[in-house]
Amino acid sequence: MNHVYNAWLSQFSPGYLTTGYADNITVDEEIPAFILADSAYANSKHLVTTFKLGECSDVVVAQLNKKLGGARYKVENAFGILKGRFQIFQRPLHCATQDIRFAILLIGACFVLHNFLIDVRDDSGDWAVNSVSSEREIGDSDDVEDNEPQLAGVETTRDILLRHFRWLLNDD
Repeated sequence: MNHVYNAWLSQFSPGYLTTGYADNITVDEEIPAFILADSAYANSKHLVTTFKLGECSDVVVAQLNKKLGGARYKVENAFGILKGRFQIFQRPLHCATQDIRFAILLIGACFVLHNFLIDVRDDSGDWAVNSVSSEREIGDSDDVEDNEPQLAGVETTRDILLRHFRWLLNDD
């Protein structure tokens, strides 16, 4: 992932998730701000990807993957709707590589404008045709090869999320 995004995401305060117990004390691990992506990317501190289909033989991994995929699906659907309504999203936002804050404000403003247009019952066209297909299985993982292979033995945020999910499912 681009070092600009890493630097930008690093400025946010981390959250904490319980991942287990040690000596009857809960173990809380730090979760940094991250971007959720599909399995075509390598996991890192600030990039969490869904698991590939072959990695989902473990029940807990499969359940976490369904949650990650469901969240990603909703975001993709929202951007698909924006892409259909606003031509600016037909191509990559070049401002995102230079000023991520501006890109986020621009995207947020488009969502506000979109919601306003819904409230006033704007019917200026069939803008929803480019949204993500509702027939897609929520939680499906993309089964594609990594563009960047993940370094073996490197701790990722997804590893911490998996420990937390295992703890949730095993804690009675």
